[in-house]
Amino acid sequence: MGVSKIKDVLKAKDSVLVFDIDGVLAVCEFGEYTHFVLTDEEWDALYNSGKSLYSKDKVSPKMQEFLKGRDMSRMYVITSSGSKGEGEAKKDFANKYYNIPAENVYYVDRNRNKLDILKSIKAKYPELEDYKLVMIDDTCSVLNEIMYNSKFSTAHISTFLDI
Repeated sequence: MGVSKIKDVLKAKDSVLVFDIDGVLAVCEFGEYTHFVLTDEEWDALYNSGKSLYSKDKVSPKMQEFLKGRDMSRMYVITSSGSKGEGEAKKDFANKYYNIPAENVYYVDRNRNKLDILKSIKAKYPELEDYKLVMIDDTCSVLNEIMYNSKFSTAHISTFLDI
């Protein structure tokens, strides 16, 4: 087992970075003393009514700082959403607070579909070595799925604690 080089890949200007939203670009602080407060049904109903909880107070200044000065055309989001309303709210959030182009934000109904989107993003960069495309997520099962079924790099959000 060698020394991890993921921080080098994350910092490289030619890497393509793909972020999750919840727990990565949006802090999970939805309850007064807990990370979440609504049931899945209440959450879906909120977004179906046109409301959104993805506001400025959910932004991570550390992630904004990390992205400052980056080529934003090489930054992407793949997030899971229970509804189109939630997906569009996340797209607006990523664009407004992180300057990630709206056309670079994808939402899927299941986390396991993230790998298919990663493959379509990679197709836009045929010259890019697979390991230079990085999925950044807070869910180990998502990262494991990508690690076991591709040659793309994976980074857990905890890597950013020391970057």
